[in-house]
Amino acid sequence: MKKTIYYNGTIITMEEDNLNVEAVYVEDGKIVKIGTLEEIQSKKDEQTEMVDLQGKTMLPGFIDPHGHIVAIAETLVITNLSEANSIEELKSMLKQSLEKNKPSAEEWLIGFGYDNTKFKNEEHPTKFDLDEVTKDFAVFISHASGHLAVANSKALEKFGYVGEDYTVPEGGVVRTIDGTKEPNGILEENACLDPEKRKCIPEPSPQTMLNCIYKAQELYASFGITTCQDASVDESINKLLQEASKKGMLFLDIVGFAVQQTTMKLLKNEKTPKREYINHYKLLGGKTWLDGSPQGKTAWLTEPYYEAPEGQPADYCGYGTQEDDEVTNYFKTLIDNNIQVNVHCNGDAAADQYIRCYRKALEQSGNKTDLRPVMVHAQTVRKDQLDEMKQLGIIPTFFLDHIWYWGDYYYSSILGPEKSKHISPVKSALKRGMNYTVHQDAPVKMPNQVLAIHNAVNRETESGRVLGEDERLTPLEALRAVTINGAYQYFEEDIKGSIKEGKVADFVILDKNPLEIDKKLLKTINVLKTIKGDKVIFEK
Repeated sequence: MKKTIYYNGTIITMEEDNLNVEAVYVEDGKIVKIGTLEEIQSKKDEQTEMVDLQGKTMLPGFIDPHGHIVAIAETLVITNLSEANSIEELKSMLKQSLEKNKPSAEEWLIGFGYDNTKFKNEEHPTKFDLDEVTKDFAVFISHASGHLAVANSKALEKFGYVGEDYTVPEGGVVRTIDGTKEPNGILEENACLDPEKRKCIPEPSPQTMLNCIYKAQELYASFGITTCQDASVDESINKLLQEASKKGMLFLDIVGFAVQQTTMKLLKNEKTPKREYINHYKLLGGKTWLDGSPQGKTAWLTEPYYEAPEGQPADYCGYGTQEDDEVTNYFKTLIDNNIQVNVHCNGDAAADQYIRCYRKALEQSGNKTDLRPVMVHAQTVRKDQLDEMKQLGIIPTFFLDHIWYWGDYYYSSILGPEKSKHISPVKSALKRGMNYTVHQDAPVKMPNQVLAIHNAVNRETESGRVLGEDERLTPLEALRAVTINGAYQYFEEDIKGSIKEGKVADFVILDKNPLEIDKKLLKTINVLKTIKGDKVIFEK
């Protein structure tokens, strides 16, 4: 039996009635006793390991409430374009990748993370740019938002988007050359995200992906995360994670959400919505998308964008991806089977649809089980919608890093000076007594929970502009968003999210105390050590 005592540091439990303790005693990966050092030392025997925190700060392990760990794994074998500051730089990066790792005839050259807001006139690359990289191999690059992509001519052929006579899946857009129906290479939403279209893109070998899953966990652990998520589980991803689980390759807890088309095929009907891990993996619920991204201007708003995208009328509001009947039927099926749903909603019109359809599905079902439905991103959710969400038990998980990375773009182009102040209204959710969490939507941004805390507290853009001063959280409130609140979102508040007797010994050790450091310096905090079940899984 492994026994450990943690002492001589700042231990923040996240329990309101007992926020700080002097020491923690752990047996076999579970917290047995917390209290004063004198109380805890009474538990010590010859086999007990003493961990001296040396004045550092220990918290419960961070919980990632929304992300895509398999997509992070995939980024380890494709080209990262997030640092490209121009289309020319982007093409150069792709050419270098092509030279280093030339694909086979069946493989594609894949890139991810390009951000057109960094480019001249915020222009997206087109198939003509990617054809300059190569016409011999299919090239496909994803936008930083994950909701747009660009394909070269070869890849467009594979997708079936050739000439002017082709079919686009519902909820998708194929942008075209002016005055024609010929694709220009830019694909929105289901034009590239539809499962049948995704099947066109060849996957790396199973063993390569298993190795990358392991490395992706190491990345998450380096950010202090002990529980993470994959919010896009289809049959192949489920098979991959199950295989990793069977082979003992998972050391983080991974919570999966099955995409709409495969939810009921993958999820078994159980009495409890909580469900249990099998070797660190569990499939918890279903996932659907109701709109796109604000920075890609595909999010579905009730009022027009401040600046409409090129080629769109002044009253352009983005668009939804599904009709109400389809959404309501999906919700009712999940409610009838005690299954939690996570719903991607960036625009307030999408949030309206979620609220409207979930209420109707509840009425039709009559099921009173606490299912904790989640609204993912909730970027432009209104305060009247928060009131309705509270009534329905909908938990918002906010993408606060939008403020840092794209806040200036919200201000100048997406929503304008006034509306941009109201994005991600996390403090308003807190004031209503709602559970709330914050995330990075990895790999849109790396799963850096320290940065998420910083942005929830400061709400500053890259230029230093504050968006929504009255929506700022305190450091403690921000910490709750990635610990105890995240545990609640996963139905795990009884076993995780705080340092409490009976819970698992998941900890993160930081070099500075986030409750004492200057708020402007929160993002400078370093993760020194991550501990999962009393086992060190990362050490700086």
